[in-house]
Formats: sequence, structure tokens, C-alpha cells
Amino acid sequence: GKFRLINLEVIGNTKTRKEILELLALIEEPSSHPLSATLVDAAKNEGIDMSRADQVKNHSILKGEGVTAQIGDDNVYVGNKRLFQRLGMYRNLDEKDKNEVEKWNLAGGTTGFLAVEDVGIVCMFSVSDAVRQEAYEVISSLQHDNIDVIMLTGDGDGAAKLVARELKIPDECVYSQLLPEDKLHFIGSMLGVRVGKENNFTFCGSEKEVVLMCGDGVNDAPALAVADIGMAMGDGAALAMEMSDVTLMDSNLNKLLFSIRMGKRVIFTIKENIIFSMLCKLAVIVLTFFGKMTLLLAIASDVGVMLAVTLNGMKLLSGERSNFDW
Repeated sequence: GKFRLINLEVIGNTKTRKEILELLALIEEPSSHPLSATLVDAAKNEGIDMSRADQVKNHSILKGEGVTAQIGDDNVYVGNKRLFQRLGMYRNLDEKDKNEVEKWNLAGGTTGFLAVEDVGIVCMFSVSDAVRQEAYEVISSLQHDNIDVIMLTGDGDGAAKLVARELKIPDECVYSQLLPEDKLHFIGSMLGVRVGKENNFTFCGSEKEVVLMCGDGVNDAPALAVADIGMAMGDGAALAMEMSDVTLMDSNLNKLLFSIRMGKRVIFTIKENIIFSMLCKLAVIVLTFFGKMTLLLAIASDVGVMLAVTLNGMKLLSGERSNFDW
């Protein structure tokens, strides 16, 4: 879906709301994460000036945690709870602020913080990720086709389970607060289940022959690379698209369902054509042994089989593509 900023609270009195929004916009503007674009748009909507963009130096993405950069003379960090626990800043946060963040998380928000080195955390915020309109129908269709749907996300537990309940994904199939390597190991464990290796995960009670990973972020790229089929969303990060096997043209989830069903139809059609061709060749061999086959009939049968399998393959073409509901 599309993120939107729903809460932003200033902590302490070292920075004003305007200064904080400016820092958020400057540090997030070079990032490709959808959440980054949301924070930049929120800052611009409040009239924040981006003229200091040339003062942003040493911008780095901290995978699974956030971003950091030097803005002017300040080293600035924006990221999740895990980042600031590692930096030792989270423990200095007041209990009332920690409780407020926990409330935002339980309400389904994705929470984050902004900190300045030698100052500490100066802001906490929450964004909401609205579920795409077609998501529920697509997930329901996949489950109806006996495909297990598992959610892997770096978001907090509250946000992940809120979205999962809205999409009717069982809680045991939801894994939150995952780093890129966690997603990689999870997919690797699923592949290990298939070949009989030991693993530490439960996959909704059954193992599948093929593991498809669908993602759009930098953090999804390692898992996309090791899955049997890696599918990247067209509006996602360039690295995710580079590491995937299939890239959808946009983020319309109906195209995911379309691709899976089209793949099944293609495989079924190939099997039909192989069986039909083999039966026809067998008939020609039998007729030859009985002396009933002539050169003209052999040529006609060969051309006829070629035309038949071509026409059978053309049934995959459809004039009704707008809803991708095959």
C-alpha cells in the first residue's frame, strides 16, 4: 500500500518541529524506500525548505535498521527501535515516550526515531501502511488455490499482525522484525524443508514444491535471489528488481496472481502438446508397421501436429487482460 505519516512528536527542546522535519527530509530524500518518500512528502507539505540538500554527506543505508548521514556538522540517524538499541540511545528515552511508541505499534503503525549524535533521540514518529485494495482478493485467491501465504516483514509485530488479520493470514504465518539476513535464512530453511534438511521454522503445516518470494525493497533482495522464483514489484528498489527472476511492471498485486495462474496454464499446455505429439507419432509408427502409411500421409501428419500444437498454444492469448483474473 501507500504509507502516510500519522504521528510525529518532538522529544526534548533541542530541535523544533520544523528543524526535525528538515532533517528527516534531507536524510530520507536520497533513499529509495517507500517510507522515505512518505517522510519527505510530509515535510514538503509543511513547507520545509530543501535548500540544504547539498550539505548531506556520507549517506548510508543501514540494512534492516534505517539510514545515517552527516548534515552540516551533525551526524544524524533515522531508523527503527533496533538501530537505537544498538547505538545505546533507546535506553535513555523516557518511559512515557516508550509507552507511547508501543501504543502506536499496537495500533498498527510502523514506528521510527530520529537522533543526532551527542544529543540523542529528538523525535519519534509513526507511519501507517494502507493495504492495497486488491490485496485481500489476491491473498484469498492464492489460499483458495492451495498456496500457503507467509508474510515476512521488517515492520513491528503490531503493524504486521494488523495487516495480516485484515488479509486473513494466520498469525503463525506472520514473521515480523526481520533483518535482510533473517529473510534470507527463512527462505533457505524453506528450501531445506523441501529436500529433507532440518530447520527451525513451521510453515503452516505443509511443504511446497516451489518457493516464490515477492518483494520490493533492498532488504528483500537476498531472499529474492535464493528463492526458486524471485518476483520484484515494478515500483520497488532497483536492487530488488536486479536480483529477481521476474519483475512486474508495477505494484498491482493482481499481476502476481495473473503470473502464477498463467505459469500453470503454460505448463499444462506444454504437457498437452507433448502428449498429443507423442500419440500422433505413435499412431504413425503403428500404421507404418502395418504398411498403411504413405509418404504423403507422413508429411500431412507432421504438418498437422505442428499446426495443432501451435493453435493449442494460442489459447493462452486473451483479449481480457485488464483485470488479470485468469
